[in-house]
Amino acid sequence: MSEESTTPLSVLFDLVRRQADVSNKELASIILSGKPLADGRSPRSRIGDRTWMSRYIVHAPVSMLSEQYFSNCAVSAMRLVSRMKSRQYAGLDDRCILGLACGDEGRAMDDALRATGQDVAPYRNMMERIRDAASLSMGERAEAAFVLLVSAACSGSVRRCVTETQRFIDDMYSGSVRTPEPATGGDLLARGTNELLPERWLGLLRVADGMVLGDAQWVPPTAEGAVVGSLALDEGAAAQVGPDVSGEHLRLWREDVGWFVQGLESRNGTVLVSGLTGERTVVEPPREERRQIRKAEKDASAADKAAPEAEPPAFQVFPGDQLELAKSTTFLLVEGIPG
Repeated sequence: MSEESTTPLSVLFDLVRRQADVSNKELASIILSGKPLADGRSPRSRIGDRTWMSRYIVHAPVSMLSEQYFSNCAVSAMRLVSRMKSRQYAGLDDRCILGLACGDEGRAMDDALRATGQDVAPYRNMMERIRDAASLSMGERAEAAFVLLVSAACSGSVRRCVTETQRFIDDMYSGSVRTPEPATGGDLLARGTNELLPERWLGLLRVADGMVLGDAQWVPPTAEGAVVGSLALDEGAAAQVGPDVSGEHLRLWREDVGWFVQGLESRNGTVLVSGLTGERTVVEPPREERRQIRKAEKDASAADKAAPEAEPPAFQVFPGDQLELAKSTTFLLVEGIPG
């Protein structure tokens, strides 16, 4: 990559390809919007067009970048972190991911932003405050660092990426990244990792066309968890959903091994989309489809007519996954500490 073709986006593409084994196409599928532009085609649909990708995305001058080309940067960053943790890719842990953004390799972003004539000090200061934030766990710091990195790449604006990252930290982790105490030596990345931090809740971020709609709805890390539905009234229930979501659509809860979801006999069903692979799993088919399945099962065996219906299956979910409820509502799953 020549020096004069280096842009904030080209830095991001090069960094995750070389250091995290995420291909250019994989990264493009994560950060580009699926919403159609004026010509009826979405940026994501152009991933295979190398000329368009190079001219309008990867090597485009910052002045040519359009916000409508990209998905929400915070959502994209969390999806990218999930991909980098996957064993299908580099299998990086939180410390390595944080070091990738904050360390020497990540400083290429400083140079790319500086080349646009901006003062990069606020960007670098924010990155270092994230690195040293004792109030955040290592995983939270890794996520926040990549929100800053991805925002810088997609916007090309120091002001915007710092502002968006601070807002993300305030919303997701219940506190801003404050001025650190004077360093006394040692490994700054290790600071705060042995502190007792509150248990993380599961956040439901409603997304549409790459945009986040409203604040996160939080599910407590308990065996009872919370019900999600348009008429869910229990304490802690998540009811900010679309009109085709059932009154009590599904339940989310936490066990020792992680988070789980189970359908509650919803009318229009639920699909789980893996944040790592994009694989789609039907948590619960629509009601009419369930009826047809059950009828076929009973017709296949007369003995089944008297047998009780099995309890709906539970599926494990992870931060970075998405839940599609009916046709109107998609939630991105994140972990954090509610305010």
